[in-house]
Amino acid sequence: MNLSVLDHSIVVRGGSPREAFQNTLELARAAEQLGYHRFWVAEHHGSGHFAGVAPEIMVSHVASATSRIRVGTGGVLLTNYSPFKVAEVFRLLETLYPGRIDLGIGRASGSSDLVAKALAYGGPVNPEAFPQKLEDLIAFLSGATPATAELKGLSLRTMAPGMPQLWALGSGEQSSLLAARLGISFCFAHFFNPVNGAPVTRGYRAKFQGSHVQSAPRSALSVYVICGRTEAEAHRIARSSDLLTVNTRKGRNEEPIPSIEEAEAYPYTPEDLAVLEFDRQRVVCGDPSQVKARLLAMAEDFQADELILTTLCHDHRARMRSYELLAEAFGLDRVGAPPGAVRTEPQPRA
Repeated sequence: MNLSVLDHSIVVRGGSPREAFQNTLELARAAEQLGYHRFWVAEHHGSGHFAGVAPEIMVSHVASATSRIRVGTGGVLLTNYSPFKVAEVFRLLETLYPGRIDLGIGRASGSSDLVAKALAYGGPVNPEAFPQKLEDLIAFLSGATPATAELKGLSLRTMAPGMPQLWALGSGEQSSLLAARLGISFCFAHFFNPVNGAPVTRGYRAKFQGSHVQSAPRSALSVYVICGRTEAEAHRIARSSDLLTVNTRKGRNEEPIPSIEEAEAYPYTPEDLAVLEFDRQRVVCGDPSQVKARLLAMAEDFQADELILTTLCHDHRARMRSYELLAEAFGLDRVGAPPGAVRTEPQPRA
């Protein structure tokens, strides 16, 4: 089972965006040393706790600071952008770091309506155009004919051969069926929708249509994970994530990630506790053996080739330790392992 990382460049109480980016870079280097397969960065706008507004810049920064791990986005929010420009940027990244770049694409705007309007800046904010945008993006990346009639004949002319590995990200059937129809990889966002996701991912595999981009299905499952040395330690670390959930549900998006002490002192209402009871379905939390068993069971149920893990908590050291504990539990091949243990790009599950 391949393990990978999705990082959000989180801003914590008492911290700063600069520190968030430094922590992302430190985590990426550690993930490479620990044997993780990919390192993805997220895109968010108008948030007080997620600093990653420009994942393409972070991809370049992380790729330049590492040497082997695949680096990509989880994901670029294509609704906000020109497919041609996104293709230019990621073909450039692929040229600079050949064979290491992933382009994960999300459908949502990742922001409030006002921020979405500001990103579009005069253009229409039209999520319904996403499927055609994605088709055009695939065409520009691969040299095929764009779906938009007036763009036929337009192609990228200045990049070296090769294209990034392309992923559609989603939390429902609509995204999975689009990925299957277009013949690209699919990652299910369990951290966003913890209910009835397995049939969605299995449906993607069953309905996958091979394309000039990819001949066989490749699926991943993205999960919130908090792993501690003990179950009690893990649940205490998760308290900061609990209060983050409550703040987010109440529209307090400007709030940074709260500390454990702040979360423990917070006066939760019965309504807050009901929200958390549901929300904790999104989180796999416990000691290494508990988390490993749960993740393997989920991977089997979802028929996932890969697990992409994201850990949200106030303490950066605890986050680093969570990934290290899981690398040890899964027996990942550390960099510098004996000859023959070098990891290669896995073949998609048939």
